[in-house]
Amino acid sequence: MNIIAYTYEADYHCIDCTLSRYTSGGFNNRYSEQHTINHGGQVDTNGVHVDVYDYEDNLVHPLFGLDEWQEFDARHVEENPIQYLACGDCHAIIDTYEGGE
Repeated sequence: MNIIAYTYEADYHCIDCTLSRYTSGGFNNRYSEQHTINHGGQVDTNGVHVDVYDYEDNLVHPLFGLDEWQEFDARHVEENPIQYLACGDCHAIIDTYEGGE
């Protein structure tokens, strides 16, 4: 299964932005090692630490290509027929959904 993004700090984030914060090479930027519970160094297929916490003390979760991130409510789809999954850091478009697909 393909990871397309990660969820942390109440938002979605692209793989590149997640790697800059949670890589196997260390904890960059503002991140502190006190948030990790995985001292064994396990990483996923992208090199992001498994069992790591964000600043809000929530686990960082991968978002897979088949996971639902869209709003399927008929009224919402009518008002927003094209929905975008964008990175909360760099604002790059990760995926799109066109209502009625």
